[in-house]
Amino acid sequence: MKIVVGMDGSDASIEALRFAADEAETLDADLTAVTVWEMPPLALGYVSAADASGAMDPWLEKAVDATLGEAGEKVTRRVETGSASAALLRVAEDADLLVVGSRGHGALAGVILGSVSNQLANHADCPLTVLPAPRDGSSHDPDGPIVVGVDGSSNATAALHWAADRAVRLGRRLRVVMAWRGEVAGWLAGTDVLDEWPADDDFKAQARDMLTEVVDEARLPDSLEVDLVLGEGAPATVIREACGGASMLVLGARGRGGFMGLLLGSVTAHLLNHLEGPTTVVPSS
Repeated sequence: MKIVVGMDGSDASIEALRFAADEAETLDADLTAVTVWEMPPLALGYVSAADASGAMDPWLEKAVDATLGEAGEKVTRRVETGSASAALLRVAEDADLLVVGSRGHGALAGVILGSVSNQLANHADCPLTVLPAPRDGSSHDPDGPIVVGVDGSSNATAALHWAADRAVRLGRRLRVVMAWRGEVAGWLAGTDVLDEWPADDDFKAQARDMLTEVVDEARLPDSLEVDLVLGEGAPATVIREACGGASMLVLGARGRGGFMGLLLGSVTAHLLNHLEGPTTVVPSS
């Protein structure tokens, strides 16, 4: 197995390195730490890209060793040049997991990771885990359950299986969340459609059946403890509220539910920008 982690010197990227190192040790995976030097065009007449990249090597060595101590000796270090998202995707082409910080702003000018997490979530072929910087008041619990949002899409199903595998491996509960909405869209006002509009109880019953069906069809391990959470409202709000005390949130990259109002893919970017704890985005298998 191979894990790739992006480094830019921010607190969030340091958390990403620690998380990736723990995962690599647990999974007996190879770990590669990558920093990306994006050369400003106006600087090309004064400093070569090769010289700039060479100057980054000592910084990356020091950052890894300072964070991981002796364990850092097992980490492969790479300095890349160009677009951060393109470079990380290139290094992670054969990876099983890509890890980055949420909103990094590099300790060195031109090293930027946080701004590309949404790009990586849209284009990575492997699961992407995004780590926020540690902060006071966070509801994240490293020993808490793993939360996964589902909406009936194939991407959400892939996320459900990934979350279940992690929950089994770590001995955690799995919290499966689905959102539903029954409010009338504004353009329907004053039309005959409203006369046939289902009651909220009907929407809720359909959503409950759909949630149960999604979990049943996933054929999760019998040993896994699963909690089903059905919430009314915008998916981002429902999922965020269900993450209290969780150790990780898992989402599909581009989910699109077959039930009206259930949209996961469209809220993934929003949730990545409001992280409470580690969040993993799983591409469609």
